[in-house]
Amino acid sequence: CDDHPKMASTYHNIASVFTHQGKYEEAMHQYQKALAIYLKELGPEHSSTAAAYHSIGDVLRNQGKYEEAMHQYQKALEIKLRVLGPEHSSTAAAYHSIGDV
Repeated sequence: CDDHPKMASTYHNIASVFTHQGKYEEAMHQYQKALAIYLKELGPEHSSTAAAYHSIGDVLRNQGKYEEAMHQYQKALEIKLRVLGPEHSSTAAAYHSIGDV
Protein backbone atom coordinates (compact mmCIF):
# COMPACT_ATOMS: atom_id res chain seq x y z
CA CYS A 1 0.00 0.00 0.00
CA ASP A 2 2.95 2.34 0.63
CA ASP A 3 3.91 2.10 -3.06
CA HIS A 4 0.50 3.08 -4.42
CA PRO A 5 0.45 6.19 -6.65
CA LYS A 6 -2.12 7.77 -4.32
CA MET A 7 0.43 7.53 -1.52
CA ALA A 8 2.93 9.23 -3.80
CA SER A 9 0.44 12.05 -4.35
CA THR A 10 0.14 12.42 -0.59
CA TYR A 11 3.93 12.65 -0.25
CA HIS A 12 3.94 15.20 -3.06
CA ASN A 13 1.30 17.31 -1.30
CA ILE A 14 3.14 17.17 2.03
CA ALA A 15 6.32 18.23 0.24
CA SER A 16 4.49 21.19 -1.29
CA VAL A 17 3.49 22.39 2.18
CA PHE A 18 7.08 22.04 3.39
CA THR A 19 8.28 23.99 0.34
CA HIS A 20 5.89 26.84 1.06
CA GLN A 21 7.12 26.87 4.66
CA GLY A 22 10.73 27.09 3.50
CA LYS A 23 11.52 23.64 4.94
CA TYR A 24 13.44 22.52 1.89
CA GLU A 25 15.19 19.45 3.29
CA GLU A 26 11.88 18.03 4.50
CA ALA A 27 10.27 18.89 1.16
CA MET A 28 13.06 17.21 -0.78
CA HIS A 29 12.71 14.04 1.26
CA GLN A 30 8.98 13.85 0.55
CA TYR A 31 9.39 14.67 -3.16
CA GLN A 32 12.02 11.96 -3.51
CA LYS A 33 9.69 9.43 -1.88
CA ALA A 34 6.95 10.44 -4.31
CA LEU A 35 9.31 10.25 -7.29
CA ALA A 36 10.50 6.76 -6.34
CA ILE A 37 6.91 5.51 -6.24
CA TYR A 38 5.98 7.24 -9.50
CA LEU A 39 8.98 5.72 -11.24
CA LYS A 40 8.23 2.24 -9.89
CA GLU A 41 4.47 2.24 -10.35
CA LEU A 42 3.84 4.60 -13.28
CA GLY A 43 7.18 4.60 -15.06
CA PRO A 44 9.49 7.33 -16.30
CA GLU A 45 7.12 8.47 -19.05
CA HIS A 46 4.23 9.73 -16.92
CA SER A 47 3.02 13.23 -16.16
CA SER A 48 3.16 12.57 -12.40
CA THR A 49 6.80 11.57 -12.70
CA ALA A 50 7.46 14.79 -14.61
CA ALA A 51 5.63 16.77 -11.92
CA ALA A 52 7.88 15.27 -9.24
CA TYR A 53 11.02 16.22 -11.19
CA HIS A 54 9.61 19.73 -11.65
CA SER A 55 8.87 20.10 -7.95
CA ILE A 56 12.32 18.86 -7.00
CA GLY A 57 13.67 21.52 -9.35
CA ASP A 58 11.64 24.15 -7.49
CA VAL A 59 13.18 23.13 -4.17
CA LEU A 60 16.68 23.17 -5.62
CA ARG A 61 16.09 26.60 -7.17
CA ASN A 62 14.85 27.92 -3.82
CA GLN A 63 18.04 26.58 -2.25
CA GLY A 64 20.16 28.40 -4.83
CA LYS A 65 21.26 25.13 -6.47
CA TYR A 66 20.61 26.41 -9.97
CA GLU A 67 22.50 23.84 -12.04
CA GLU A 68 20.79 20.99 -10.22
CA ALA A 69 17.44 22.73 -10.57
CA MET A 70 17.97 23.17 -14.32
CA HIS A 71 18.74 19.46 -14.66
CA GLN A 72 15.48 18.53 -12.92
CA TYR A 73 13.46 21.04 -14.95
CA GLN A 74 14.92 19.70 -18.19
CA LYS A 75 14.04 16.12 -17.21
CA ALA A 76 10.50 17.29 -16.46
CA LEU A 77 10.29 19.19 -19.75
CA GLU A 78 11.46 16.23 -21.82
CA ILE A 79 8.81 13.98 -20.29
CA LYS A 80 6.08 16.61 -20.61
CA LEU A 81 6.89 17.20 -24.27
CA ARG A 82 6.61 13.47 -25.01
CA VAL A 83 3.60 12.72 -22.81
CA LEU A 84 1.56 15.94 -22.85
CA GLY A 85 2.79 17.68 -25.97
CA PRO A 86 4.23 21.12 -26.63
CA GLU A 87 0.93 23.01 -26.23
CA HIS A 88 0.01 21.73 -22.75
CA SER A 89 -0.02 24.22 -19.87
CA SER A 90 2.21 21.96 -17.78
CA THR A 91 4.79 21.95 -20.57
CA ALA A 92 4.61 25.74 -20.66
CA ALA A 93 5.18 25.80 -16.88
CA ALA A 94 8.38 23.79 -17.38
CA TYR A 95 9.63 26.28 -19.97
CA HIS A 96 8.76 29.10 -17.55
CA SER A 97 10.69 27.50 -14.71
CA ILE A 98 13.72 26.98 -16.95
CA GLY A 99 13.52 30.65 -17.86
CA ASP A 100 13.47 31.62 -14.18
CA VAL A 101 16.72 29.80 -13.40
